[in-house]
Amino acid sequence: MKFSKKLVASIAVMMMACMMLSACGKSPVNSVVTAKDGQADGEIGTTFRTAFFEYSVDSVAYPSEYEGYTPGNGMQLLDVVITIKNTFGEELPMYNSDFQIQWHDLGDGDDDYGFGIEMDGSSTIMPSEYGLAKGDSCTYHIIYEVPAESKEFSVSYLEFFSDNSEGDVFFTYFKK
Repeated sequence: MKFSKKLVASIAVMMMACMMLSACGKSPVNSVVTAKDGQADGEIGTTFRTAFFEYSVDSVAYPSEYEGYTPGNGMQLLDVVITIKNTFGEELPMYNSDFQIQWHDLGDGDDDYGFGIEMDGSSTIMPSEYGLAKGDSCTYHIIYEVPAESKEFSVSYLEFFSDNSEGDVFFTYFKK
């Protein structure tokens, strides 16, 4: 069976148009996302713009140990790599506890969250407290200890202001 060049060209144009339209339906990873109605959701690689900085969860791994630290019985480690860029007008005080982990597949418990492990002396782990100069960027690992059977997670950041009020909340969702 022979096809005319015109028909083949038409099919090729229609296929390209379909691919372009299907790509428009998804938010591209590495896009910059701001909160709408107080919340922003993304996936690994999404860059969030908060009132103070831009950040992204760059990768997630599930090591059996990290720099000699091993999880407790019934727990697993999550190694989350986060990049932060200060977009605020001055140095920012930053904390390991700024980024919380939640697990979503074990019920609706009030205690289905945790904070990063503090490993003073590590050059790769986000310090418990540090300053991020105006315009500077940093990349750190945060090691979380979570239930071994959990497979659905999010890392969140909630804006806090000097008057003790809360702002927007940002979630990076991922599955094991």
